[in-house]
Amino acid sequence: MFVEKYRPKKFSDIAGQKSALKELISWMNTWGTDKKACLLYGPPGNGKTTSVYVLADEMNLEIIEMNASDKRNAEAIEKIVGNASQTYSLDGRKRIIVLDEADNIYGSVDKGGVRTLAKIITETKVPIVLIANEHWNVSPSIREKCKMINYPKLRYTSIARVLKDIAKKEGINVSDSQIIDLAKNSEGNLRSAINDLENYREDIDKIGTLRDTKTSIFHAIAEVFKRRSCDVREVFWNMDKSPDEILLWIDENLPKVYEKEDLEGAYKMLSRADIYLARTKRRQQYKLWGYAMDLMSSGVSVARKGNFKFAKFSSPSYFTKLARTKAERTIRKDITQKISKKCHCSTRVAKQYLT
Repeated sequence: MFVEKYRPKKFSDIAGQKSALKELISWMNTWGTDKKACLLYGPPGNGKTTSVYVLADEMNLEIIEMNASDKRNAEAIEKIVGNASQTYSLDGRKRIIVLDEADNIYGSVDKGGVRTLAKIITETKVPIVLIANEHWNVSPSIREKCKMINYPKLRYTSIARVLKDIAKKEGINVSDSQIIDLAKNSEGNLRSAINDLENYREDIDKIGTLRDTKTSIFHAIAEVFKRRSCDVREVFWNMDKSPDEILLWIDENLPKVYEKEDLEGAYKMLSRADIYLARTKRRQQYKLWGYAMDLMSSGVSVARKGNFKFAKFSSPSYFTKLARTKAERTIRKDITQKISKKCHCSTRVAKQYLT
């Protein structure tokens, strides 16, 4: 995968995070004089985890990582992080401990995990780096013990430079305007943008060129409903809509064109696609998008056994409801942010006070 192949090997390769990297290096060089842990926070795909690995490589440190797949209770944290925080590696190298998705510990069933981690940070003999998307979702008892380093959302220009360099090295024939489109559509997520570029490369192998014209959503879903073929997944290759939006369009119009006996199979495919989309967001593994797209296109298409009913397609009612409730949601958002600021909690927690 391009993401791994072109993962930065030195600080100068990390895009758009000069200030954050300067803070991280300074904290590491003066470790032991102030905070024993630091919290890197910011949106996904902007270099937080990569910068720690580059730091470890530059300073010849052994990395001990606790990631999202590990249990986060007190016992697991003590076993992995606690033991490593008091010892050096077998070859005498210093260690650095990395706890990814630290915001997932806050509010977990086992509250002892937070207390244990706070105690480990206080007593550690080696640097500890916590990584989170939203720092307010990290327990205050942990935040107060950490040097806070913000990794801001990447500018599309920074992402475009990286994409252009990869495209040149891979021999991908892509225009500057297409590079910019990929960068803007990534919404600051460099990892997502690189994955999209790799998908473009695969499309070139299949259809020979990148298409500039955008496929109409009405035409695309009509193809899915009418053709009853696995090949219909191709109609979404050049869509200017996200997989989540496409799923909403199919869900809205499916009952209009399928017979009752075919709806069960079609919605089964659609529900599985929705599961993959949720996992994509939760795990930040954008390769799962491909499975979701296959299920909501080819899966829904071949689920039809009966006749196709012609009908007038309509946009998802979800969008209409959003427009209708925009004013109310804006007010709720403002109130939530005020509660969050006054109570020193995340906006997610603050929302609970409004229900």
